[in-house]
Amino acid sequence: MLLLKGRPVKLGGRAFELLQLLVQRCGELVSKTELMAAAWPGTFLHDSNLKVNMWSLRRSLGDTQIEPLYIATVARRGYKFIAQVQISIGEVEDDLALAEPLPPPSPPLLRGIVGREAEIDEITGLLTGNRHVTLAGAGGIGKTTVALAVAQAFAPQCRDGVCFVDLATISDPTLFGAALVTALGIRGNPDNSLAAAIDYLRPRQILVILDNCEHVLPAATIFAGRFMADPSPCRLLATSREPLGTATEHVVRLGSLASPKPGHALTADQAVRFPAVQLFVSRAAEWADYQFVDDDCEAVAAICHSLDGLPLAIELAAAQIGRFNPRQLVELLDQNLGFRAPAADGAPPRHETLMATIDWSFRLLSQREARLFGLLSVFSEAFEVEDAVFVAEAAGLTPVDVVTGLGSLVAKSLLSAQAHGANLRYRLLDSTCRYAGERRRADPACDQALRRHAQRVLTLFEQSEEEWKWREPADWTQRYLGRIADLRAALSWAFGEHGDPVLGIRLTVAAITLWSETSILSEAQARLAAALALAKTVPCDDLSKTKLACALGWSLFYARKMSNENEIAWLDAIHFARRAGNIEYQQRALVGFGFYLLQIGEVPRATTYLEEATELADRDRDRDLTATSEADRALAWARAFAGELSKSRPVLDRLAATYSLAESRSRKDANEVYRFITVRFNLPFVAWMQGQAEYAARLASDAVDAADRSGHWVSQSNAFGLAALPVALETGNLDGLASYTERLRRNLERERISRWVPVERYFSACLRELRGDPRAVEDIRAAIDELIECRFLMRIGSYLAVLARAYLRQGRIAEARQAITRAIEHQERQGERWCRPELQRVDAAILLHTGEPLRAEKRLQQALAEARTIGALTFQLRIATDLAAHWIAMGRRSRAVRLLSPIYNEFTEGFATPDLLAAKRLLQRLRPTASGCGDYHGMEPVHARDA
Repeated sequence: MLLLKGRPVKLGGRAFELLQLLVQRCGELVSKTELMAAAWPGTFLHDSNLKVNMWSLRRSLGDTQIEPLYIATVARRGYKFIAQVQISIGEVEDDLALAEPLPPPSPPLLRGIVGREAEIDEITGLLTGNRHVTLAGAGGIGKTTVALAVAQAFAPQCRDGVCFVDLATISDPTLFGAALVTALGIRGNPDNSLAAAIDYLRPRQILVILDNCEHVLPAATIFAGRFMADPSPCRLLATSREPLGTATEHVVRLGSLASPKPGHALTADQAVRFPAVQLFVSRAAEWADYQFVDDDCEAVAAICHSLDGLPLAIELAAAQIGRFNPRQLVELLDQNLGFRAPAADGAPPRHETLMATIDWSFRLLSQREARLFGLLSVFSEAFEVEDAVFVAEAAGLTPVDVVTGLGSLVAKSLLSAQAHGANLRYRLLDSTCRYAGERRRADPACDQALRRHAQRVLTLFEQSEEEWKWREPADWTQRYLGRIADLRAALSWAFGEHGDPVLGIRLTVAAITLWSETSILSEAQARLAAALALAKTVPCDDLSKTKLACALGWSLFYARKMSNENEIAWLDAIHFARRAGNIEYQQRALVGFGFYLLQIGEVPRATTYLEEATELADRDRDRDLTATSEADRALAWARAFAGELSKSRPVLDRLAATYSLAESRSRKDANEVYRFITVRFNLPFVAWMQGQAEYAARLASDAVDAADRSGHWVSQSNAFGLAALPVALETGNLDGLASYTERLRRNLERERISRWVPVERYFSACLRELRGDPRAVEDIRAAIDELIECRFLMRIGSYLAVLARAYLRQGRIAEARQAITRAIEHQERQGERWCRPELQRVDAAILLHTGEPLRAEKRLQQALAEARTIGALTFQLRIATDLAAHWIAMGRRSRAVRLLSPIYNEFTEGFATPDLLAAKRLLQRLRPTASGCGDYHGMEPVHARDA
């Protein structure tokens, strides 16, 4: 491991080999031949590849060619490591090897900046007092470089960091929202990407950089307007060839680098003080070991002046120093660009200057280099050499052509390179990419480039499906999330006018794992729906259609509203899986549909499908049991809702004992952790009903904590909504309720799972109501109404019972009656027998308040019988406490004791919960401790229930 100032440095494999050899021979000249033999043994390559890797190595070390600290260039001979080397045996701390949570995409590495100090200081100062600054200027003027430098300077004022949104990776303005939320790290299924981004930014202090806005200007302008309308402490820095045009935008126009005026006699020391000359000299030194001398001053000054001081144009010219001296470059520019004698009205527009310079650089390329340059325009993001080899093959280029050509293009500043793991990754800059695209479209040999690009992306994502099974999860995510821009481009081409829809369908299927693993659900929904609709009209195998339908069903599962589209997707999945004869996907489809039916409150129907799913296990006992365990869990949950606790609990206990928290970070262990978490969505609910409040709370907390450690934010939100929050509310743990609601709220900012938004509002309002806020009851009602409107009907009867109890506490009897009537209607219609005893108890309380004690007593007795029938000990205690209190008021004290005491004595834990405390107080009133008959204070369980 290489550490620089205590921090790990990522090096490509070749760069590390080069550094190792240089360090081993510290202070000695190491020839180019020796270095190439060490990094590419047995391979002949152009020495430009060595320069690319040395440049990458230097940049990783923060070194420069002009004033090196570590590696010095010996002109035309080789390199020398010049820093002091100490050899010792050290220990690497274990925690360095641990995987950190995946960070949001980092801005590109910042290259050495020349001549922009004043602009950087100005813009940094402007951001202090202005929330939106746009850096405008011609292509190639250095907007991105300056923006990155500003971000570096402004970062200490950004508590929550910097978010770099590279808009050059998208060509469709409709993808602006997807690119924004992906860069921010917002996952899930926001109904409106821009609104989700604004919500996410509101409580944070982030500098958002929108880079290259010009080709998606309307979308960027809309976002900027909404950003400024929201009172957020965040800052927005945009780069664009033209301003965004919002009313509050502060525009800074970036000018050219200063260069000497023609005709001024200067020495090298004087000329290099001009930023344009300094940039030319430094880049020429990097690639050609160029030494700036007095005799070259006039020519270099003329080059910089004729190129309008455009940094990218100057770099392109400097990259030719290896082939031409400065005077020859002046003549070439004069012949090819005609810039020596500009018209009377001034120099040509800067963008034309840049395009002309790129065109000039292009025409100096060999035929193979020029073809490769055009082909590379198909990549939307950084790519590796294998990607370029695959695409270039169809245009007649060999792997040697590609490897040599990449090095040459980097050396000519037409391509950038950066270390990425063990490899180099390459990328065209925005202006050069656009020009390269024009050249590709004009070259008949490149006709198949977009198809080859889509095929390469397909290969990568089919490979990702296999690697998902064994690669460490964070590494897998980082590896393939970085390919999402090319995935988007390939899908757009495949489903476009001249594309290949069958290839597009295969691409969509292959991308399912990425969308699922990263919870990019909104984007997935649109892609999956389009692909599935098309798959029904073109030749497509049934298993692929099954996978599309299952993935669509799950993505819609987390939408704000459960629509019929969701049911259609699951029924499609079941139909195609049966036709394909694939038992695993039949189970997956049946389980997915079962979960959907539970969510919309159709428990009997869900049970039917889930029973079919579990029966399928007997037909294929040799395969992986993941789908079977999910079927068992889902059916146990459905039976719990149906009030069949005695059938549900053993299955959930078995599954809870099966999965543990693994120590390593393999995919198998990650799946083990996921199963550990998911069974704890359901078991706490059952355990609480059966009288184990503390065990239920512990299980829910374990699920929340395990998800937190694993970074499973969707799973953690599920654990909050299905287990931790309901248990905290029902056991009266207000501190836990407050903590869990706040944590769920934070989760929803980073993973916008719409289904949990009204759930969070419901529990937050319940907390406020229990803490004495009389207005909170209206928010409880509003949250319940929203849940019903969205068709999230699971447990809705229980929620309405809570509302009825809140109305009773305020003496609003008629509204309480209306709420409990709605609750009972939902419970009966949905088949959720589990909560029937509690609804009957609340109904009885309302009857008592309306002066109907006989009806109330009868209702309580019905409720008690129902609670005993389903085995819900907690409900038995609540009902018995209410009935005993009623009998005491009627003078039937001994009967009250005979009812309540045996039920209380069945409990072995949870004695600090409000339910048990209320029962204990009532029993103490009936049988005071002074009589020696039954001490209920601090009772310890005689035996512990096997948990």
